[in-house]
Amino acid sequence: MIISVLEIIACFYLLLHRIFPETLPTKKYQLLFFSLITLAVVCSVGNALIIYLYRAIINETFNFYRSCTVGLNNLYLSIHFALAYWFATNFIQNVREQSKAELQKNMLEKSILEAELSSLKNQINPHFFYNSLNFLYAQALPMSKKLSDSVMLLAEMMRYTIKENDNEGKVSLMKEIQYIKNYVAIQQIQFDGKLNIELEIIGNINYRRIHPLTISPLIENTFKNGVLNDVQFPVSIWIETQADNLFLTITYKRKIGICEKNIFDDLMDVRRRLYIGYFNKHFIKFEHFDCSQKIFLKLSL
Repeated sequence: MIISVLEIIACFYLLLHRIFPETLPTKKYQLLFFSLITLAVVCSVGNALIIYLYRAIINETFNFYRSCTVGLNNLYLSIHFALAYWFATNFIQNVREQSKAELQKNMLEKSILEAELSSLKNQINPHFFYNSLNFLYAQALPMSKKLSDSVMLLAEMMRYTIKENDNEGKVSLMKEIQYIKNYVAIQQIQFDGKLNIELEIIGNINYRRIHPLTISPLIENTFKNGVLNDVQFPVSIWIETQADNLFLTITYKRKIGICEKNIFDDLMDVRRRLYIGYFNKHFIKFEHFDCSQKIFLKLSL
């Protein structure tokens, strides 16, 4: 009895943790068949050998066929127990994964709904802004070129933020980058061109689509938390497209008193926007040094 129980336990764990995981999920039925045949031979012969030694010690007769049959019966029981446990655990795991996926789907749908409701609450008549900004531009043009240029840049930025998107909620990547350029230009006008900003665009940005205001908040956060007029440490904004991927790298010197937690908290909305628009299609990383900050973003467009 002890030998049979130990044999059943050994076969059970061998089937459950080695043979079934390597054959059933990948449908390697030939390997499963040969594994079971090998295990049957080992169990029958091994059981017969152990019983033979035991019978020899106590001087009793030995029946080889009966001993092999006991080993095969033990394997038969082990297969039944292992299969039942295997399918039960896989069924429970699948149910849990489906529940988790359903929960994530519900959360995503809820987030999208909240974003749509927020957009409806903030919806305004765009023509009012266009006409007003055009009027201000015309009034400012004779008085100050700097002021009129600022109004024109602001008008272009406003036009981009409230412009309708396509069916997928995306806009041209070129327009997103133009929005960033306009933002940098307004900041330069405000500070009389004394800001040390290096903006580099690499790759083809034509015919690519992106969810609006996806990367521009990272630029705005840089202007909020970074030192902008340090000649020795200019703000570096590097944007590159490769195949269907977009890479954004921002490096800047932090203002005194700004820590990594402050920056992370400021970018919670950005991370939420990335989660909604690029679920499992983005990677963002923050590197915090003694006096500088680096932000790396990868998007699958």
